Amino acid sequence: MEEQNINPEQSMQIIQSMINRAQNNVADNGFHFIFWGWLVFITSIVFYVTLKMEIQNGWLVWSLMPLGGIFTGIYSYYQHRKYNPDVQKKVRTYAEIYLGYLWIAFGISIFTVLFMMNKLGEATYPLVINLYAIGTFVSGGILRFKPLIIGGACSFAIAIFSFFTPFENQVLLIALSLLVSYIIPGHLLRNKFKSQ
Repeated sequence: MEEQNINPEQSMQIIQSMINRAQNNVADNGFHFIFWGWLVFITSIVFYVTLKMEIQNGWLVWSLMPLGGIFTGIYSYYQHRKYNPDVQKKVRTYAEIYLGYLWIAFGISIFTVLFMMNKLGEATYPLVINLYAIGTFVSGGILRFKPLIIGGACSFAIAIFSFFTPFENQVLLIALSLLVSYIIPGHLLRNKFKSQ
């Protein structure tokens, strides 16, 4: 079998094409950043209002999260089938594989933090914000998309600040975190690839 030598310039072109493909796939599904950003943003604001108005069982608004998970699961399945009818022949880039593992780890971590909320107390929301920061910061690095990196960095700062903030105001900081790390970068990512 004949060996093929690839020069550094060709290697960089291959790597860049893989990143571009992963960016395109995420941009097509940039829906996830936008959907989850707005869902958590609105839910946080509504929950804050229920806290201020002392509405009993206001926390039930968070039950939208599992419904959001079911909805995005169904959406992803049908999008995957629509754009990849021959599922067996779908080739995934390393960037897509890394992103998949990152967001699986994110989901497990969010579930763990929320499951342990009684033990974590007022540290719960700052830890959740920190997980949002990790997800978007690393995604931005993998995709080489600066708005996600900047949004993630801002969320790290918001997470630190939230440790020194009263519990009910932490909910507003969750909304702010989603605005800078999911909603704005998600719309920028989608717009970037719609224009190309």
